[in-house]
Amino acid sequence: MKTSLKIAALLIIGCMFTTPLFSQKKATTTKKAPSSGGASLSDEKSKMLCKAWKVDTISEFGVDSRPTSKQAADGITFVADGSLFMTMEGVASTGKWTYGGARINTVTTSPDAKMSFKIISLADNRMVLEYQTPDLIRIQYVYKPKK
Repeated sequence: MKTSLKIAALLIIGCMFTTPLFSQKKATTTKKAPSSGGASLSDEKSKMLCKAWKVDTISEFGVDSRPTSKQAADGITFVADGSLFMTMEGVASTGKWTYGGARINTVTTSPDAKMSFKIISLADNRMVLEYQTPDLIRIQYVYKPKK
């Protein structure tokens, strides 16, 4: 009888320690959406950025020049949903854009291209983006709102 009481006592004590382990809910964590690589644009900056822009000046090696006849229609339109319309060197394309780390990253189709622009300045009436070519040449594009 003592043996069965000891076994019963051990089973009860065992249940007391193991039951809480199985009855606890697993801690849940909320997963954040993948970041685009840095801080997001403020609402104010997003409103400034998301509109149609027309190239005004192109600066290469510190020399400002007006767009050539081939570049005269160049521009970029950022849409708040992440889509974009871009014309560079007279070639129009559509694609997607993301923002991260003070950079606008674009992926276009037809032609397929990935470009990353550093935002130098952004205001309601002027935007300056810098693009670094694969051979490390930095080109600054000064845009004005398209009218």
